[in-house]
Amino acid sequence: MSVNFTDTPARENIIELRNIGQSYDGGKSWIIKGLNMLIEDKPDQGQFVVLLGMSGSGKSTLLRYIAGLQEPTEGEVLIKGKPVSDKQRVSMVFQQYSSMPWMTVLDNVALALADAKA
Repeated sequence: MSVNFTDTPARENIIELRNIGQSYDGGKSWIIKGLNMLIEDKPDQGQFVVLLGMSGSGKSTLLRYIAGLQEPTEGEVLIKGKPVSDKQRVSMVFQQYSSMPWMTVLDNVALALADAKA
């Protein structure tokens, strides 16, 4: 059986990471090297995109790239075909240091809102 991909309609790229590399020591060692990732739009379909890996494998680093909070040492991050910028609305909720484990979800959210008013 043969599959012809040229008949597949073009999809918009939502998030694209091209040739991403991350070094914290001037290129002597690399935490990430040559990473390419593409998340395409799937019109009329629901989808989940999951980054799965061991602690310290770079999941949060990739999310910081996408949110524009960190730039990779090498490569580029595109959202809808354009480089990440301050004008794009990508949010990130940090897993650590952001919630009080003894409080309910509602109380944690209210705490953040109360802090914003101060």
